[in-house]
Amino acid sequence: MSSKLPRARRLAAVLLLLVLAPAAQPKFAAPLQPQGLQAPSRAGKAASGSPEQMIVAALDAIAAGHMADARATVDALLAREPDYRLAHLLSADLYAMRSAPLRAIGGAASGPADLLAGLRHEALARLKASRNPPPADALPANLLVLSPKQKNVVMVEADTSRVYLFRNDQGVPHRITDFYTTIGKLGVDKFREGDQRTPLGVYFVTGEMPRAQLDAMLGKNAELYGVGAWPISYPNELDRQQGRTGHGIWLHGVPYDTYARSPWSSNGCVALGNEDMQTLSSNLQIGVTPVVIVRKISWLPRNAWQQQRQAALAMIEQGRPSPGGLSVFAGDVAAEQRVATFDDAQAPGGVRRQYWQRSDNDWRVIWDGPAKAG
Repeated sequence: MSSKLPRARRLAAVLLLLVLAPAAQPKFAAPLQPQGLQAPSRAGKAASGSPEQMIVAALDAIAAGHMADARATVDALLAREPDYRLAHLLSADLYAMRSAPLRAIGGAASGPADLLAGLRHEALARLKASRNPPPADALPANLLVLSPKQKNVVMVEADTSRVYLFRNDQGVPHRITDFYTTIGKLGVDKFREGDQRTPLGVYFVTGEMPRAQLDAMLGKNAELYGVGAWPISYPNELDRQQGRTGHGIWLHGVPYDTYARSPWSSNGCVALGNEDMQTLSSNLQIGVTPVVIVRKISWLPRNAWQQQRQAALAMIEQGRPSPGGLSVFAGDVAAEQRVATFDDAQAPGGVRRQYWQRSDNDWRVIWDGPAKAG
């Protein structure tokens, strides 16, 4: 790619290179031939930051035609994270570009087609997250009322392969950080055992399984979960009512010899890199922390969020028999469902849950009973 091309066009070309399957490349060959990707003539400058910031910086450098900087950044990243497969893929490409142009990211690598496709999708997911962060002052419509006991909330956004961590700031969700993540091989909306999908809905962390415990339980198979696993409450009460089956949906790490997995490669769990999983796990409260899994987070301006929060409180007061700690969350907003959890001395375990469904502009309770967790 000539460095004289406008930056937006160069970046668009790199995005196309990421998503084109080999069979589709001839159709786009003419406009995507990177004419200026020869051996670097100067020493490059490595980008700094987190591994994700560095891989995005390397892709940016390729888009800009700054091959020396891309090479230096990838080398520094591999010295830091020698098991980062996507960085190895870019490294092979950058060496190959010294002698000939490539027509696809990963064009210099050999290996199973599904593995290479997964790495391209990982690169695309990380680039998109960098290019399209949530609005600075927006709040998620999915998190309307936080109980005082819930110090943090976890949200999984499947469409962008991100996990968001929010702090409970006096009832307002304050975004702390976010991580790249992996979900089920066949996407979301789990319905039955073994369908390799990640569930959608409102769940809670129900336990912690350190690596030593997994080793004792699973033997060599424990390697899949890296630093450990944190089960969540799938199937929840509504899932059971709807006939959804399956079990063992966890937040967990990845094998120690793998920095990250491709975006859609789990059997339904939510998998994070080990360092990210350790950071996330330090903010989890067993039996308390919500994990809200959606296709896409609905971000609202603060005033609109406050209005929806007040409407949710008014709605819940219709069906709450006693005061107490209260949380109100929504899964995919388009489904127009809300999940309310509150203290109730009359309920087994002292916690009660209600699932509300909107129909013809009215909200009604479709499930009411003791809560499994939360």
